[in-house]
Amino acid sequence: MFGRWLGCITVTVLVACAEESTETAGTKESKVAQPPSAASEPTADSSETSIRFRDALADSGIGWKHEFLDNETGTTYRLNPYDHGSGVLVADVDGDGRDDLYFLNFLGGNALYRSLGGGKFEDITAGSNVEMTRSISVGGCFADIDNDGDQDLYVTTYRNGNRLFRNAGDGTFEDVSEVAGVAHLGHSNSATFFDYDQDGDQDLYLTNIGSFTTETINEQVGYYYEGVALNFDAVAEDTDRLTEGERNVLWRNRGDGTFEDVTDAAGVSAPSWNGDCSVSDYDGDGDLDLYVANMFGPNHLYRNEGDGTFVDQAETALERTTWGAIGCRFFDADNDGRDDLLVADMHSDMWITEDNADGLDPKAKYPTPYGPTLRGRMGQPVEDTKDLKGKVLFGNSFFHNQGDGTFVEMSGPANLETYWPWAVTVGDFDYDGDQDVFFPSGMSYPFFYWPNALMENRGGLSFVDVTEPAGLEPRPGGNELDLIIHDRVFTKSSRTAVVLDFDEDGDLDLVVNNFNDVPHVYANESPKKNWVAVRLVGNGQSTPRDATGSRVTVVAGGMRQTRAVENATGYLSQSTATVYFGIGDAKKLDRVEVAWAGGATEVVTDRVKLGSVNRIPQGP
Repeated sequence: MFGRWLGCITVTVLVACAEESTETAGTKESKVAQPPSAASEPTADSSETSIRFRDALADSGIGWKHEFLDNETGTTYRLNPYDHGSGVLVADVDGDGRDDLYFLNFLGGNALYRSLGGGKFEDITAGSNVEMTRSISVGGCFADIDNDGDQDLYVTTYRNGNRLFRNAGDGTFEDVSEVAGVAHLGHSNSATFFDYDQDGDQDLYLTNIGSFTTETINEQVGYYYEGVALNFDAVAEDTDRLTEGERNVLWRNRGDGTFEDVTDAAGVSAPSWNGDCSVSDYDGDGDLDLYVANMFGPNHLYRNEGDGTFVDQAETALERTTWGAIGCRFFDADNDGRDDLLVADMHSDMWITEDNADGLDPKAKYPTPYGPTLRGRMGQPVEDTKDLKGKVLFGNSFFHNQGDGTFVEMSGPANLETYWPWAVTVGDFDYDGDQDVFFPSGMSYPFFYWPNALMENRGGLSFVDVTEPAGLEPRPGGNELDLIIHDRVFTKSSRTAVVLDFDEDGDLDLVVNNFNDVPHVYANESPKKNWVAVRLVGNGQSTPRDATGSRVTVVAGGMRQTRAVENATGYLSQSTATVYFGIGDAKKLDRVEVAWAGGATEVVTDRVKLGSVNRIPQGP
């Protein structure tokens, strides 16, 4: 069994003579897929790769560090989401055409870094009004909520109140949370903007997890509500906390600077421990659908009905979903024009120890019912107390889109099973025309070290782990911090990651937000190939100005590639809104087409230049 059983505007870049998509064989009833004919088992030297990254933190000017809560996940250790970390966001906040970086933090405040070009940044946090020093900042996203041409900002927190900041157009922000009606107070996680009702402006969807805090406020170090110690073994004691999470919220943008809560009418409340969400028109009917990842149980695939409501199609379209999901991401893995879905399962790996880790095969799938002690991943059946047998699975899940509204789960044959993954970060790092995957991974104290994972896409829905040869392991400065807690070393671990071209050399670089540590800033130094990038600008009427949900298709060099313009991506984070295409050795573009959110389609080939970032406004 694969998947470890536990019971958008599209920009299309056409590359000469599109290859036919590879279909995946398998049975719809069992969702057990056979590898496509193009896929093959990795050989002994299959980890060789042309992808190369260089540690560029020292040269970047970024001097920020994520700070954990020592009284929650350090000297005083309580097993709760205060170990889940924070995100990092990418946006051009000052309108100069360069992507800037916003780092989220638990203590000491967030940090806004303006790009100076060439891989250099300057700290502009002071005076920006987005530092949020008394908040446990978790996730967020930038979006042009008022269609005025600049990027506004939404930040989620754990019970410190979520914030919406309106951009003044110069990189400074005004807090409009209360006026806008989105100052949610709860245990919030990921959020994303998308135009669900196709009225030309950005609506906001917020995921929340369950209550894990007490009413005691700690003001000695920062300002936060002290957490409980979740007890996964004593199910009777903590069953409510693990199954009855807070409701998610969908706010409709009224177009006047305010939002209204339409969650219940839309049918997307999903009260559970929801870690992440991802948006895509997965069924190709012209409106944007929504996937919601649940940390402890079945996930949700909400199909947009086009009338302001959604219907959960998870069981029909996916059959079983990942039990311990954290991050999720729609992307077209095999260039067939349809978005596939990859979900990272971290929680099923929480009970892997140094003693039982040896010999485990991450591709193994255990046909085990739901286990309240989370030990199903280890192949230890337990009583099915939640009636989830046949509905959920352990481990990462990779759902290949069949084009008929259904998916086939094939994480095993695709080689996308990894341990302790948090986010799903996607980019074509070697510019060979398909998208690779980076999983920020691992846990810190009191757990042992586990590496991140870079999975290179070899085509035909086949991926290979190239983390070490690409220069991402061991980590810069080693795999341990200079910190000892109760005679145990504090191991390094990552939580979130984004892609952008921060040094403006045409390839995708990688920035990773680590837990209680400085970030990784990796410059891509892979051999140069031909490329093209597109930055869409909607008309602000039928399509939002920042064009979220649009799709670009590029045809060149015998390849046909499609990328979506996305908002928040991966888990708590947001990568660049510019869509990049690697076209290998191709010397020209045969066709470039934009399918705008809202329904309009344009062929824009004559407005696109090879080897550059092309700004494409909607319309002739």
